[in-house]
Amino acid sequence: MDVSSIDLQLWHIAVICLVMLLVFFILNYLIVMNAVNSKKMREDRIERTIAAVVNRDMNPETRHEKKPRRRF
Repeated sequence: MDVSSIDLQLWHIAVICLVMLLVFFILNYLIVMNAVNSKKMREDRIERTIAAVVNRDMNPETRHEKKPRRRF
């Protein structure tokens, strides 16, 4: 069997591995960026909610009014 007659030569395998590695890095980057963006959105929503509650509680017009309890 001659080395040049092999269907997948060594450089073919190397090129396939490099392409697969690049695809892995790109997909990993996209997944991590998606997770970071969703975490930022969640934290911003929590901060806005807390700020709204503190603003409502510290507002002089409504400070002494009793607030109805939410029922779940």
